Amino acid sequence: MYKKLNNKRIAKLTGLTLAVALITPLAQAEVTGEVSVTNDYRFRGVSQTAGDFAVQGSIDYSADNGFFAGVWGSNVDDESYDSDVEVDLYVGYWGALGEDEEFEYDVTLTYYTYPGQDESSKYLEANVGFYFAGFHFAQWYTNDYANADVSLHYSELNYSYEIAENWSIDAHVGYSYGDGADLDWGEDYLDYSIGVSTELAGFGLSLAWLETNLSDDNIIKDGAWQNDGTVLFTASYGF
Repeated sequence: MYKKLNNKRIAKLTGLTLAVALITPLAQAEVTGEVSVTNDYRFRGVSQTAGDFAVQGSIDYSADNGFFAGVWGSNVDDESYDSDVEVDLYVGYWGALGEDEEFEYDVTLTYYTYPGQDESSKYLEANVGFYFAGFHFAQWYTNDYANADVSLHYSELNYSYEIAENWSIDAHVGYSYGDGADLDWGEDYLDYSIGVSTELAGFGLSLAWLETNLSDDNIIKDGAWQNDGTVLFTASYGF
């Protein structure tokens, strides 16, 4: 759920080594937040709100030494979960390499939870990400997807190209594979999107087309777990 943590935004606030993170004074840290509204909460191509609107928000803590942590939340469809809310906790480390620190990376642990639900579906996922010249690659892995004792891998590649001041074209492709994908759909699959984003009066705005290559038998066009092609619009505000 890469929508949870904008690691590029966190990266601008972080710095050196994890060893110092635990003793960094609070005055040297940054606490930021973001609220957003989207017409559909899609996770790796699949709707978590049965095709309906979602209101989402995050609070992030980042230290000058590269350590960051935060919490992200969204409403979800109560037909798909025993909870109306998803709350995810994450912690990680960011760093930069190269003479001009042009090569960036982060390592993150994310814990997915659904308050009010029992232990089912709660699970921990790890990822490592790399950033260079507008490209972002991330590899995600869990050995206990949806608390079902099955592994799931997710590889994604993103690219953002600035076409004018505060305007960019954004492309994404992701691949879900492993026993977790078989558990959900009986097949591995791609999700991909292409869109445009901008910033206006302090608000981030994005419009994109999202699609998957799931087989026709697995396409759901309405209701829980909707996964057909769709237009996604998101408006966000950071503070």
